[in-house]
Amino acid sequence: MNTTKKTIRPGHAADILWRVALCVLLFLMFFPFLFMVMTSLKDTHQFYHSFWMPRWPLHFENYTYSLGQMGAYIWNSLLVTAVSISGILTFSVITGFLFARYDFPGREVLYYGMLAMMMVPGALMLVPSFMWVDRLHLLDTYWVMILPYIAGGQVIGCYLLRGFFGEIDNELFEAAQVDGAGLFRQLWHVALPLARPVLGVVAILSALGTWNEFLWPLVTTSSEDVMVLTVGMLRYTSRVGTLYGKMFAGYTISAIPLGILFIFCTRLFMKGITSGALKA
Repeated sequence: MNTTKKTIRPGHAADILWRVALCVLLFLMFFPFLFMVMTSLKDTHQFYHSFWMPRWPLHFENYTYSLGQMGAYIWNSLLVTAVSISGILTFSVITGFLFARYDFPGREVLYYGMLAMMMVPGALMLVPSFMWVDRLHLLDTYWVMILPYIAGGQVIGCYLLRGFFGEIDNELFEAAQVDGAGLFRQLWHVALPLARPVLGVVAILSALGTWNEFLWPLVTTSSEDVMVLTVGMLRYTSRVGTLYGKMFAGYTISAIPLGILFIFCTRLFMKGITSGALKA
């Protein structure tokens, strides 16, 4: 009776090792998030006696407590982020389109002068910016965060959109001009439908920067009526003390809005690439 031995080919073995290595890397990358979620469902006793592993029963009341304490901070962050992103996208689209499609004296000087602002560290602008908002009586208001975020965020947005609008085939705009479309209609009907992938990138970058900003809200706001989540987490952490389950529940809740926004903008990004390629 003949028996055949199965041997593992070198290429097949390398493929298995590669997949195992990828799984290990993915686990190491996502473990901090898993640890945060596991800890958020523990009480203090479970935290000290089962540090690395989940324990039952799960304490979902930690999330109820955290939402009650942090609801106002979350709303303030959502409001500031939403208004800031809207302003950044609006002004970035207008300035990017004008720099790309409209020729006016001093265009290049003004454009590169605006880009030069990206090389100035934010810490150097902290004191002058604070003096400006103080003279404008904007301290401890929503606008003290929204207006600087729009002013600073539209620089990178203008840079990305100007490059994208400049690469669009000029025949599309010439055809729109023949149909009687002015500059605004060319922007609305020709440029914007193709720019959705870039708008998604600008929205994600703006949301990350605005939502995670800590220093500026810390020095310009003191009232909990306008306090955003990054600063409010300091007060929340001091209130819960060593109640680590409630503390990590607050951390988990603070990460959920960005996760939802990332998923939404990723789908919009992929859809925009497909529609833009077909239209171009």
